[in-house]
Amino acid sequence: MALSRFALWQQEEGTKNLNRIVLSRMNPEASELMLLEHALDLVCAELPFLRTPWFLGQIKQPGAICVPDAWWQAILNALIASCVHFKTHLRSFAETAVYAWAFFKNAYAVLPELILHGDSLGASQALMAMAMFMGLSADTRSAALLLSIAIRMQISIGLHIKATADGSFSSAEQEDQGRLLWATYILDMDTSLNTALPPAHAGLDVTAKVSERWLTASLSDTIFRLRAELAGIQSRIGAQLTVLAVPSQTDLDSLESELDAWTLRVPLEIRPDCESGTEPPCTADGEADVPVSMLHLVYHNCRSMVCWAFARLAAFQALQPRQPINAVYERAPTHKNMARSTARATMRSLSQFPTQSFADLWRALCYPISASITLLAIVCKEPTHPEAKSDLSLFASFVRFLEVMVHEHGCDLQRVLDGVAKFEKVANDAVGAAFGSAMPVNPALWPLSIASGCTGKVGALVLVRLGTSSHAELNVLIQAIANLLLCESHHPMYVTQSFIGNTPNIDTEVAKQIAEVLDIPWGENGYGPFVPDSLMPATHGFSFGSNNHGQYAPPDAMMASQMSDAGPSAQSLV
Repeated sequence: MALSRFALWQQEEGTKNLNRIVLSRMNPEASELMLLEHALDLVCAELPFLRTPWFLGQIKQPGAICVPDAWWQAILNALIASCVHFKTHLRSFAETAVYAWAFFKNAYAVLPELILHGDSLGASQALMAMAMFMGLSADTRSAALLLSIAIRMQISIGLHIKATADGSFSSAEQEDQGRLLWATYILDMDTSLNTALPPAHAGLDVTAKVSERWLTASLSDTIFRLRAELAGIQSRIGAQLTVLAVPSQTDLDSLESELDAWTLRVPLEIRPDCESGTEPPCTADGEADVPVSMLHLVYHNCRSMVCWAFARLAAFQALQPRQPINAVYERAPTHKNMARSTARATMRSLSQFPTQSFADLWRALCYPISASITLLAIVCKEPTHPEAKSDLSLFASFVRFLEVMVHEHGCDLQRVLDGVAKFEKVANDAVGAAFGSAMPVNPALWPLSIASGCTGKVGALVLVRLGTSSHAELNVLIQAIANLLLCESHHPMYVTQSFIGNTPNIDTEVAKQIAEVLDIPWGENGYGPFVPDSLMPATHGFSFGSNNHGQYAPPDAMMASQMSDAGPSAQSLV
């Protein structure tokens, strides 16, 4: 009986091809193509992974909208979705986001086809466009997965080999391959360094493999090349912080030298400088260019992470028996000052960051949040430092910036504002109490204090809350925060990503303890406490209708479900 039923099914269904599913009834029309013409440059400003003139020429062809090829439908709809985000007014972002996600659903619907048959450059470009759109949300996990698929597809079709060929391809073909390879490499290293996920491009230095013949002398291409070079340095920095149990002093010295050399290759007019506080050059409207601003923010983050790796090395060496004080200890004040300088430079640059696009703002916001956590750690550990009071002014300016974004521009950043305001309050309390001699303060220098034995979990300290009237309890709170950030965490960026995303990392537990100490409610559905509802894909219907969400079910329960008369319920995006 069972065999005959299987034979019947095999005849009718067993050899049928898969059919393309429909997840959205919103199809591109002439208005969306016009939007592409006006906004594609914004989408590709930081990562120009394709030639915009070529793509705009394609959409002007008769019947471009109706071309059924999976790669074309994926890249067309994904880019339309990104353009909607970039061209939406700040106040209207939450309302129009569902419009963008409707088009992204069209792109997502052909993802299985791209995985099965995506053996072309166009398929790789389409997956990159999908990963970039998902990167504009708070779903960092899905964004990383899509990017990983995009990179694996490029490698599987030999793109990393083709892009190095000399004379085998036309200049246009080589430019297409080179731009895509560089853009995915940059995004991969950014994602890896900021979230502590292993890079998909591990072991591949794209900048050494891709010819630069297609590059022009334009500022945009210069920045693109500089970002690709910096991405190579980022990959080595990440290994020091997340892969190695103990950072290597030789490697850290080499990374510092590489960053110094890279800085000298940056044109003077856009060169970042942590010490002097040089800010990105501004346009006529008083705002900096997005690619230049992101170049500066990424560079400052690299410098900060090298300083933090040196701190971990100092802590390890201090715990070794009969370990003589060496160059790491002697340079500790220098690294402490550099960590402070990079954090201050990052927070200062925010005043000039372009704020017309919420998508641009959200992509950049992780850097000033990380910088504020850096300053919080340093101020709590050393509140009597001569620069501590000026650090407070940077906290205040960050809070004011967020208040303007929330109350005047209608940005969905209230949770970020609430969290940063609590950081500011702790920093103010630490400095005010220290200078007022109202409580005992441990003036131990950072990062040498890491080795002083403050390596335990918070434990009972979570009972202490802001607003306490006891100076002793306030001191406990401040020291607890400093110890968590300086003794337990690998870097404030990982704490930040736990606050603003949904990908667990090596500092997520530290982030949860910080949130508990500061009475910041943790987010729901796997997201951190700072994540806006408008940046959760499920808010706009990009989720599965089932309530299971992939949770584990015992085998007997699964079997019972499959043997029931109704059969397993269908799952589809709604």
